[in-house]
Amino acid sequence: MRRSLIPLTLALASAFPAVAEDQISLKNQDLLIGKVIALQDGVIELTSPHSETPLKVINKDLIQLNFAKTDTGDLQKNSQILNLRNGDRFPGQIHSLTETHLGFTTWFAGPLEIPRPLVNSVHFGVTPQRTLSRGPKNITDWTQENNGGWTIKDKVMTSSQASFIGKNLDLPESFIFGVNISWKNSPSLRIHLCSNQLKPTEKAQRNSYLLNLSSHSIEVKKIIPKKGTAAAEFTLITHPIKLQELSKKSIRLELRANRQNRTIQLYLDGIELGKGIDPKTPPTGTHVLFESLNTTRGNTLISDLIIQEWDASTQLQRPEPREHDARDTLSVEDGDRFSGSIINYDHTSTSAPFFTVQSPLSLDPIQIPLTHCSVMYFAEGETQPSQGDYQIDLRTGGQLTLSDIRLGEKKLTATHPWLGDLQIDRSIMQSISKGQ
Repeated sequence: MRRSLIPLTLALASAFPAVAEDQISLKNQDLLIGKVIALQDGVIELTSPHSETPLKVINKDLIQLNFAKTDTGDLQKNSQILNLRNGDRFPGQIHSLTETHLGFTTWFAGPLEIPRPLVNSVHFGVTPQRTLSRGPKNITDWTQENNGGWTIKDKVMTSSQASFIGKNLDLPESFIFGVNISWKNSPSLRIHLCSNQLKPTEKAQRNSYLLNLSSHSIEVKKIIPKKGTAAAEFTLITHPIKLQELSKKSIRLELRANRQNRTIQLYLDGIELGKGIDPKTPPTGTHVLFESLNTTRGNTLISDLIIQEWDASTQLQRPEPREHDARDTLSVEDGDRFSGSIINYDHTSTSAPFFTVQSPLSLDPIQIPLTHCSVMYFAEGETQPSQGDYQIDLRTGGQLTLSDIRLGEKKLTATHPWLGDLQIDRSIMQSISKGQ
């Protein structure tokens, strides 16, 4: 059955756009398109117009399940994002705070009572950003200069020589580009963004942005083509940093581009490095290229590549780090920070909801209105190991690590390593992928 149905599905994939159907990517690079009706007991069931009975796929062969595109405008939006210490994050709204637990309400999984040591932070004033692309996944989806110059294994893309690799990631007009970059010896990488070609050249380089990583700095440049001569480079952001001296030999880079108003923002490990203004007409391309300049095999590694829509008018706040790991910290919109113990949250106030902070520098508790809050950090505490078989990406921003998943027509039932048993509304799920 499998050998006769899968080729037929693949042959007809182009006739059924991915935005209208669920997609299942398998380890053998097969792609199945249809409607996922169930995922349980190690088997995924998929209805297809080419089969009278549902197709059954063994769950262990799954790489990723992408759900059919839906209108996220119909989904409920929340202005707060909760970040757990295991890296999971999801939107919702604080409804209570006690000495031991944070109460957080979500429309897609109901109210949650979360032990405070498990919570890293809560960001306020956030409009969720929709994830458009996540990878890298299959090397065959990319175009590269030398066959084998780059490889992908376990969702990590590795260079084996000085070469480039590129892909059309359909970058929207305003986007967030995030990626983990690691190296063995010294970083030497150029990332071309918003290009309309899959190969960087000297004299024919098109209008684009260039993110340049070297052993001593990180730069963002605008490439301005000139007829008959080499393209000009205009520096938008530059930040001196000795990357090769970092003990962890890895960074998380994030670039935010609003091509309509020509603004660029760059972040390193969550901290803003700088802002820039494009002096010329913004590039219109949708491609991303990675160009390794290092000849050492396995020197450059690319992972957790994410493309998100960017609502620049309500962007995620990026304040200074927490005041102290052993104390709670509440930062407000004007940059002030209050550290100590965040005692409670009062949403019944006749004026406005507020948090109460007991600071060692103040005799009396301080009341901070919710409308003034930017980010709240919780003191570090003991946590339990967090492991899961699957990662769920949410359409309204965020992700969850889950095990024992059972997918039905409207709900997904699963177990979170810290939050316990959950029932999640299917409409919020963008994809399910096997854990690392």
